[in-house]
Parts: sequence; structure tokens; C-alpha cells
Amino acid sequence: MKCIVIDDERIAREGLDSFIKEIDFLSNEGVFSNAHLALEKLKTETIDLIFLDIEMPLLNGLEFAKRIADKPSMIVFTTAYSEYALKGYKVNAVDYLLKPIFFEDFKAAVFKAKKLYDLMYQQELISKPLFFKENGTTVKVHPRQIMYIKSMQNYIEIYTENSKKIIIHQTLKGIMDELSNADFLQIHRCYIVNAKYITHIDGFKLSVKDTVLPIARNRKRIVMEHFKNE
Repeated sequence: MKCIVIDDERIAREGLDSFIKEIDFLSNEGVFSNAHLALEKLKTETIDLIFLDIEMPLLNGLEFAKRIADKPSMIVFTTAYSEYALKGYKVNAVDYLLKPIFFEDFKAAVFKAKKLYDLMYQQELISKPLFFKENGTTVKVHPRQIMYIKSMQNYIEIYTENSKKIIIHQTLKGIMDELSNADFLQIHRCYIVNAKYITHIDGFKLSVKDTVLPIARNRKRIVMEHFKNE
């Protein structure tokens, strides 16, 4: 996750920078001594997480947060004043860290943000439509509409919830990479299934509405574990 630090105190900036270096999925994209400089950064770049002090000259953290309310950036407030905690949450802060900040508290806030980030990213993938070429025509399909996919050597057949069949030049592995959704399971070398549409499992077969599909022996455990973890 791309992050920045905004704090008018040098020691606080250096401390947060050192903490960020200890978290492998964080990338520090900038350290700013005032919020105006950070606003310029956000005009040209998307930042996932902002560590934001509240009491700063020129533009305080709460006002800064309101100005970037239309951006997807998550905020963790960092301040020496506990009375700002409630105000921080009113501007949808992920967390609030009271100075002096200890690494364990910092880590907990970061992992809380990471959980939200992963959830937002997954939802984005689910809602993002796919575009396929079928007989020279571009067809738009939302992943949630796909019931199952059948491989036909260098072609695949995509079956959607409205009983439409789309045939495209693609491999099963290629379409699986495009889907990037945990609900899609490869149950056989020839089949991918959207688990949301599975109505029945019987031995090494499963039903998607009225269609019965085979489950390969080496895939049965994956199918059962998916439903166990739901």
C-alpha cells in the first residue's frame, strides 16, 4: 500500500518513517511537514494510506481530511491530544494513534487499514466488468453474472445467469487470471464454476442450477474447503 506521512514535528515524521520500513506491504511515497505540500502530491498520485497529524499550522489535519473526502485514501490520525479522537472518527478515519506512538499500536492500525484495503480491492474486482470479443463484437459481462465456464481446447464457453452462452478464443487459465475472484473455482481441467451458483454437490459431481458438472478427484478438497470457510 502506498502511504505518506504528514506531521509538522521532525521527530514524529522520522519515527513514523522508521515504522513504515518495518512493514513489507507499505511503501512510503513521501514525508511532509505541512498539509498543503501533501495536497499537491494527491493532485497527481493516488495514495492508499495517510498518517496525519491534527495540530499543524496553516492547515490542520481535520480540515485536510475534509478537503480530500472525495479521494479513496484511508487516514490514520497521529496526535498528542486524545480529545481529537472522536472528531477523527467523524471524518472516517481508519484509526487514531496517540503520541508517543509505539510500534505495536502502529502495526495494529496498519493491519486494520490493510484489511479494509483488501476488502475494497476485492469489491472493485468483483464489480469490474469484463470485455470479450465474440465474432468480432465486443461483449460486456460482469463476473457476478457468470455461472460457469467450459474449456473447448483453445476456446471457452461462458455461461451466464440469463442462460446466454458466449464463445471466445481464450484458455481456461487465461480467463481464471482475469477473474481474480475467490468465488470462482476450477473444479476440473475443463471447468470453472462460480461458487455462488452451486446448488448441490454429490460425490464428484455438482449442480449449477439444472446443469451437472464433474469434479476432478484432485479438486474435490478445494471445493469442500471453500464452503467450509464461507
